[in-house]
Amino acid sequence: MTTGGSDLFQPTAGEEVVRVGPLRALRWLPTDLRAPSRFLLIHGLWGGAHMWRRMGPHLAAHGYATYAVWLRHHHPGADHRSLHGVGVRELAADVIEAAREIGGPILVGHSVGGLVAQVAASGWEAPGLVLMSSAGPLGILTLHRGWATLRALLKFAGHPLRSEPYRPEPAYMRRMFFNRLPADEAAALSEHLVPEPRRFLRQVAFWPPHVPRSAIRCPVLVASGSEDLGVIPWVARRLGARYRVLPMIYPGRAHMPQLEPAWEDVANDLMRWADRFVA
Repeated sequence: MTTGGSDLFQPTAGEEVVRVGPLRALRWLPTDLRAPSRFLLIHGLWGGAHMWRRMGPHLAAHGYATYAVWLRHHHPGADHRSLHGVGVRELAADVIEAAREIGGPILVGHSVGGLVAQVAASGWEAPGLVLMSSAGPLGILTLHRGWATLRALLKFAGHPLRSEPYRPEPAYMRRMFFNRLPADEAAALSEHLVPEPRRFLRQVAFWPPHVPRSAIRCPVLVASGSEDLGVIPWVARRLGARYRVLPMIYPGRAHMPQLEPAWEDVANDLMRWADRFVA
């Protein structure tokens, strides 16, 4: 059974809702062989742990204990008014607490979750860092020149004088971020957006935190889709140059490689990378 055109809003087999540090998370544990690595999956803007309901069970089925967190006040039933004033570093501090309780997982950040993961990895000895369609830290412009108009920025971050948490129009999300998902799923996800704190959005757009390259001492994987309109592949190439790795650019993929058709290829590449460079 599906809800609103997507199975992402339905629990998966073997899924548990647990608390790790200050955050709620979905957890999938392997039932047979256990891999030496485990994963902590971090969602992007206006999303939640449900964005990992395909990749999470797949990773667990191959032996990897996997946790997908809801960032602060993003879980179902949360009071979104409590998001007022929250920024990247506060969210990263929550992720560090969760990671310590899990016991040394590889951090996998999608979109702005990748920026949160970079800040977290700079303050904690992560065994590995995966940046999937990730936003960049200070020095890497995430919003490319095509966004450099007042109208585009208003659609992304809302009115500059407002302070309450913000979510964009569904049509904007379908066009910019969900453009390679099936239409019914894109519509369902667009109708279930979680508001984001304005401070967080403005940091992403204008002044993201500085992450010293020397502070990231673990193996790094950078991946993106060639058709990503939200965080264009140029950002992945800059991140790859920053961390001295060759980014994986998936032809024909857009901003949601963990959900788009053939998402299994992305998950399998992630496991192969972890087995080679982290395990």
